[in-house]
Amino acid sequence: MRTHILDLNDDCIACVLKYLPIENHMSFAGVCTRFRHVWLGYRNCLYRQLELGESSARGLKQELLLLRQISRHVKRIVINFNRKFDWCGTLLTEIIGILKKLTALERAILWIKDDEPYETYEKILRAFERLPHMQGIATYQDNCIVDSLYHFNECDELLAESRLSRNPLIEPIDRHTKIRLLIFNNASIRPTLEDLVRHSSLVQELSLCMIQKAAEYTALAELPNLCKLEIFGNRTIDYGSLMPLVAAVSSKLSQQLHTLTIHAPSLGYQETAKIAQIRTLRELDCDFTEPRCLELLTALGQLTHLSIKLPKSSPIDSLVLNILRECHSLNVIKIDSPDLGTDFLTEAYRVLQQVRNPNEKKPLVIILGDESQLIDIETNVYLRVVR
Repeated sequence: MRTHILDLNDDCIACVLKYLPIENHMSFAGVCTRFRHVWLGYRNCLYRQLELGESSARGLKQELLLLRQISRHVKRIVINFNRKFDWCGTLLTEIIGILKKLTALERAILWIKDDEPYETYEKILRAFERLPHMQGIATYQDNCIVDSLYHFNECDELLAESRLSRNPLIEPIDRHTKIRLLIFNNASIRPTLEDLVRHSSLVQELSLCMIQKAAEYTALAELPNLCKLEIFGNRTIDYGSLMPLVAAVSSKLSQQLHTLTIHAPSLGYQETAKIAQIRTLRELDCDFTEPRCLELLTALGQLTHLSIKLPKSSPIDSLVLNILRECHSLNVIKIDSPDLGTDFLTEAYRVLQQVRNPNEKKPLVIILGDESQLIDIETNVYLRVVR
């Protein structure tokens, strides 16, 4: 018996539509009455988030045609300026007219093209300014439009990212106190770090790529509302001791920090001991220098997500099992280490049977490398293995 695509139920057809390029959605809806019925019925869930401008000039016209039809359903939009065609003149006017009708829009992300005229950003931001439900705007750019964000007094969150020096951002941050997230990338912040901290009292999330000695970043621990900190680096660079920075973070943020990521500069035992004092941590993603660092993580009883990366060393099975015994709130644990025994999953299953109530907690997600071993017993109630 042959099966036709129209034999699929509405959920399946909507799933097919979900994986089609956005520029093809209107064509899909025009194929037949059944497809149009599904498209109309699933607009509310299919188009809560939409990306505009990623395709060709012809594709953009199809995207705009779609956006007119679904404008009241879109809550998040990504506008990608990094395309290979211009949308100035009448096309930009058409886009602005549609954006003004996105009455449900809550968040917008602008991916900035380096040589895009300032006027393009200005017009788009002015369109967003009048929307009734805007909560947040993210601008991934150098510094060419950050002053336009002054006008968004009703937004709860503003994000600013730059590859350039922090100097051009100091004034906007000082004047616009709603900026909540800063991404430093590879920019030098040495000359303006203390000024940045002084004017960033409401910043809650901070991401930086270290290009200076670690000790020079200790002032960041003075941010009074910081709750998420991401630190990245290069393994070939000598950053000096991490202890001054880690000690400052542990001392100043121990009652508020809930997410910490430290990659490339690996944490030694003493630095890990300081991290273990931040009892508010819910998400920890770090590189460690040696297995015994894991002994200290059992103190972090509120952890829900833990990611461990270690160099090749002695087996770490017992250390990880101790974490499972003590950290009862864990939802996800990722282990990037070659030193897990073939019986680890079996032992983890037994530990979880002792400490976890499957009626109250979902199965623990354990993310392992390709070399991990499968186990034969039924474990889905207590753990789920992802490779």
